[in-house]
Amino acid sequence: MLKIEDLSAFYGKKQVLFNLSFNLERGKFTAILGKNGSGKSSLLSCLASQKRYSGKILLGEREISEIPPRERAKIISCLPQNLPLTQFSVRETVAFGREPYISFKLTDSDNEIIEKSIEKCGISHLKDKVLTEISGGERQMAYLAMTLAQDADILLLDEPTTYMDAPNAREFLSTLKQAQSEGKTVAAVMHDLTAAVKYADNIILIDTGKIVFAGTREKCI
Repeated sequence: MLKIEDLSAFYGKKQVLFNLSFNLERGKFTAILGKNGSGKSSLLSCLASQKRYSGKILLGEREISEIPPRERAKIISCLPQNLPLTQFSVRETVAFGREPYISFKLTDSDNEIIEKSIEKCGISHLKDKVLTEISGGERQMAYLAMTLAQDADILLLDEPTTYMDAPNAREFLSTLKQAQSEGKTVAAVMHDLTAAVKYADNIILIDTGKIVFAGTREKCI
């Protein structure tokens, strides 16, 4: 479980998060919702230790910002909203997820995890394609496979289905749900309340940097 206590954050002198306290329950899918500019992405950046904050983010008794980056990357993986488009193949892209584990080169175990992650995302037929040769939805599935290949316990995703059509978005979220069923803890910033209620176990609603609701989807409906 990730325990957040009195979390606040700033952009420059502007405060964007105000004393947030909640838990990301182990093995649950938590959707984070709110209007544009409400602080959702800032919150996710704090959880991923990509943005400075005050307060505490605890993994057990450990403050996550004090965990060495390589060790932390084996615990928490984060898929941001935008990644640079490269000339790497799908398989090469997914292989980047193994970076926290690699000393010199990919091992047989690494390669097995890469192949399984690609298969889980249904893109085995694309693994030799360059990212620029496939559709936006297919690229997002490749990035999800990269996130899964990192084999972290906690998956953080920032509006991962924003630019996907409905069928691809459903496939993406179903794959995330499958990862959760295998024991992963998932937290995703989402913009679609209907999808959040369908796929998430818990809902967090943020408005102007403050939590206005945190609870189960049943209580949110």
